[in-house]
Amino acid sequence: MLTDQQFDQTRRLALRVAGIELFERHRELLCRRCRRTQLQSPALLDALLNAAEAGDPIANRQLVDLVTTNFTGFFRHPWHFDVAAEQALWVAHRRGQARLWSAAAATGEEPYSLAMALIEVFRRDDPPPAILATDIDTDALAVARTGQYGEQSLRALGPERRRRFLSETVVGQGGIAPAVRRLVEFRALNLADVTWSIEGPFDVIFCRNVLMYMEAGCRYAVLERMASLLAAGGLLILDPAEHLANAGHWFSQGVEGVYLRRKTAAARRNGTWTSTHRDEEDKL
Repeated sequence: MLTDQQFDQTRRLALRVAGIELFERHRELLCRRCRRTQLQSPALLDALLNAAEAGDPIANRQLVDLVTTNFTGFFRHPWHFDVAAEQALWVAHRRGQARLWSAAAATGEEPYSLAMALIEVFRRDDPPPAILATDIDTDALAVARTGQYGEQSLRALGPERRRRFLSETVVGQGGIAPAVRRLVEFRALNLADVTWSIEGPFDVIFCRNVLMYMEAGCRYAVLERMASLLAAGGLLILDPAEHLANAGHWFSQGVEGVYLRRKTAAARRNGTWTSTHRDEEDKL
């Protein structure tokens, strides 16, 4: 059981390191995770929290593992992938290229699903769009880069997709086909950081099942910056259970988690947003 001091310190660090807001209802969940990660000893947990407090990068990664949820799967909310692929097809026909970003990629099922959807809608193994996949959890990204998944993860893929996009490399596991993997670049990124090492514009941004865990001010800042990185008319795709709250003025009314970036949005541009991008936006 976490002491009040440990829980308060964990809450403070989660907010500082990842922008995540923890409540009393999360205490039991943290207890279970501590037991699962062999942190059930009060001394071990104290050591981790104190090291994270001091800014130790390894302790920060362990803290992120403790307070984040990497629940994902192939083609969760399938309609989202249909909409994103059609958007990329439309943009590529107009501009020759399209860029998509999976901002909470976890172990990779979401960006790989997106890549499969692009191959299907473009009807070629080398479609022009590119996918950036980021996550705060470097251990999850390491799993994603291997492209190896067990049957429990793969059962969401139908027989046709399994034949086309998987190859059995290890008994009981399926490997993502090279054509799919080539479309995805994985990179570590903390959405709560003051600066992001990425540049826009993107035509589609997936940010599902992450904003709901963030403190309100951090959530608004993330949405503000994503609006500045989205091309005018681009799509922001959230989990259907999430909402934009006070950041809705950058987007049109969404349906089942899909929001359209307004062409006249007054989002504050960050340093990567140039006058060229602004001029391009005005023409759309």
